[in-house]
Amino acid sequence: MAIGAQDLELIKQEVAGIREFYESRMNAEIPPLKEEIGRIEAQLNRVRDMWREGEKRAILSTYGGGDRLRVPYGKYNGLDHLDLACIRSLLSAQLREPSGLNPQMLSEWQTNIKAAMDSTTAGSGDELVDTQEARAMWEDVNLETAIAPLFPTVQMPSNPFQIPLQLGDVSWYPGVENVANKSTSLNTARQTLTAYELVAEVPWSYDLDEDAVIAMMEELRRHLMRNAREVIDDVLLNGDTNTTNNINADGATISTTDPGKAHWLVGFDGLMKLPLSDNTSQANDHAAAVSDDMFNEIRTKLGRYGVRPSEMAYVTDINTFIRSLSIGNFRTLDKFGSQATVLTGQLGAVEGVPVIVSEQMVLADTDGKVTDAGNGTDTGRLLIFNRSQWRLGFRRELAIETVRDVQKRQNIMVISFRLAFQERSGTRSTATHTALQYNITGV
Repeated sequence: MAIGAQDLELIKQEVAGIREFYESRMNAEIPPLKEEIGRIEAQLNRVRDMWREGEKRAILSTYGGGDRLRVPYGKYNGLDHLDLACIRSLLSAQLREPSGLNPQMLSEWQTNIKAAMDSTTAGSGDELVDTQEARAMWEDVNLETAIAPLFPTVQMPSNPFQIPLQLGDVSWYPGVENVANKSTSLNTARQTLTAYELVAEVPWSYDLDEDAVIAMMEELRRHLMRNAREVIDDVLLNGDTNTTNNINADGATISTTDPGKAHWLVGFDGLMKLPLSDNTSQANDHAAAVSDDMFNEIRTKLGRYGVRPSEMAYVTDINTFIRSLSIGNFRTLDKFGSQATVLTGQLGAVEGVPVIVSEQMVLADTDGKVTDAGNGTDTGRLLIFNRSQWRLGFRRELAIETVRDVQKRQNIMVISFRLAFQERSGTRSTATHTALQYNITGV
């Protein structure tokens, strides 16, 4: 959905200013310093956040006639029903294990939250279905992701869930009157989507009262949304079930208990794993700086999957994107025009194919993998894939539960979801719908 004309115009001006600055530096043949790249990166992130916020407001206005209803007065003034759902989850944990807590404080807390819920749900109060709250929070997560919206999504009624693979070609023959034609027996197959769970825990000490929860709720929501969208995009790009020499931790062995790394072992392999490991003929060692031909060079590896721009997408790291601004065929947002259809996270396009910038696409070593101990040389990467050849499934979108741990004297909020990711051909070792340009120097 398009955002407001005023927001779009502001974003276009921001991107045009960034491009003008960068090209002036290139024309003067002065290589951008690290500090300058950092400044441009910050500006690009700001523009992307503005775009996402505009899209978010537009979608919210469609479903609710404006922004979500908020509590108009009292202790919970300004909070929406998602904030209240998190607060109610914490309260429920207190009520289940009330030992050591002030009964009057719990009673007042319960009364206040019921009144606040009534004001945001048109009288539904405590009868508001938990899944509605989770669904609304999941919409918030989806609006922030850059990679997940690129793929057809399947709501999985069971786990595992089988989906049909594409059929073979149909044979055609000249027709003869009153004579039955030869038929074509289609080769059919199916692929299994298996959902895997990702779980995060956020603990608080027992020193928790109603006022403290209200004060922290905005930061909690922001923290949950940011981390959920980051980990979804990260596993879709970088998922790798190998514990040793993982494409994100080359030269090391990682485990499912390693913080910051365990999520890569979620249970399925992502986009990057296919050209880097499964079918290495789909990866190209660019060994040069960014160029016009860099994009078409890797696009040719897609063959018949690289024909329709509407079915494809590029994904690149921030540094490679910034360097690409100097390329003549690279069309930035300021040149799309007000009628352009822009995907979430897109700030550019090459010959009609959107270029998505992802923070989860990090700089790699010269072999295209990320070295665990630190890359010898930081180089850029450019991924291209046919979006129709991947399937994303969700068995459970988002669940939030709160429990008390008596031994640690903590309240623990547990956030989890279950997702599946699978390419459609059924054989990754021969799949040609995804390719990677690596070892892009000078970034």
